[in-house]
Amino acid sequence: MEILKKLSLILILVVGATFLISCNKNNNNLNEKLAEKEINKLETKDLSIYELIKNSIQANGELPEDFKLPPKDPNGVPWADGAMDGVYIYHTVGNEEDIEPLKNIVFQISEGKFEEAETNLDKLDFSMVSRTNSLLSWIIQEQKQINLNNLYEFASSRLVTTKNIEVIKFCLSVLAIMNVETDAETIEKVKILALSDEFTLYCLNIFVKLENSNKEIFEIVKKVKGWGRVHSIGYLEVTNDEIKEWILEEGCHNDVLPAYTAYTCAKKINLIEILNEDKISNKKFNDISYLMNALLDESAITGMSALEDRELLIERYLEKAKTLSSTEEDYEAIRLIKEYVENSEEIDKKFIKICDDILNSNKK
Repeated sequence: MEILKKLSLILILVVGATFLISCNKNNNNLNEKLAEKEINKLETKDLSIYELIKNSIQANGELPEDFKLPPKDPNGVPWADGAMDGVYIYHTVGNEEDIEPLKNIVFQISEGKFEEAETNLDKLDFSMVSRTNSLLSWIIQEQKQINLNNLYEFASSRLVTTKNIEVIKFCLSVLAIMNVETDAETIEKVKILALSDEFTLYCLNIFVKLENSNKEIFEIVKKVKGWGRVHSIGYLEVTNDEIKEWILEEGCHNDVLPAYTAYTCAKKINLIEILNEDKISNKKFNDISYLMNALLDESAITGMSALEDRELLIERYLEKAKTLSSTEEDYEAIRLIKEYVENSEEIDKKFIKICDDILNSNKK
């Protein structure tokens, strides 16, 4: 009996010790992770934005899902990368703002006063998206008064050294109107910056000048998931079946809102033509349904209502839906079509009964 007591005591001590060791290990792991985060913060603190992006690229050529640029204003609204420009483009009148301070800085760059110009750019509280067109038009108009070689050198060099988001956009915008397509080194810098949703739009305006522009745009659109993808879809041309299939399968899949690219995707792939095909797989029909749902979501942007042939599209979709509907995505599209037709004065009400028949058959 005494031996059993001793063995029990030993067992309790061993279990207790194991538990303490386990707790210590968990605490150590937690501390190590926290320490690693702090180290990463310190390591990235002195990196330029370009270096931060380049160092974050994964084996698949993309940035991590949780990648985010340091905020321009740490105390301000925490915008997602590219969101501020996206909202300006899609949801404002788009009035160009004052560019006088930028004109003065361009003249400083023209005179070779690079450090002074960079200091002034850093001090300037500006948003490039609302000044790009006016500034570039002015540079083209005044090009005889500007040392374009200096402007090019400044823009290309500051892409990789600045920690200022708007300065990078300034540089990319300037390069878009210059002969950057012959400069392979600078193009490589642009390709890296394009991986960030914050800069994709500005890089696209450079990619369109390349000989293999559509190939480069296709590579980028597959790697960006947020506002970068929203912007890229508009630049991508359907030159082969691979691109057409990708747009149908992935074009509306983004981290912002599928509706932002729905209209463009439907037009580029000729959605009605696809629905006219004799044989459509359930997988393909489900992809079509996803696109239809995005078109019918007009909470943020017009989709279905912007299509001239929307009634024909609805008719063709419902014809296929009678036999191909099988997923929640499919039936949701039918429900939204019914709601859309009910609220529209222009669409034939006969589609409401067709929707009801399909939806009711699903309940049986």
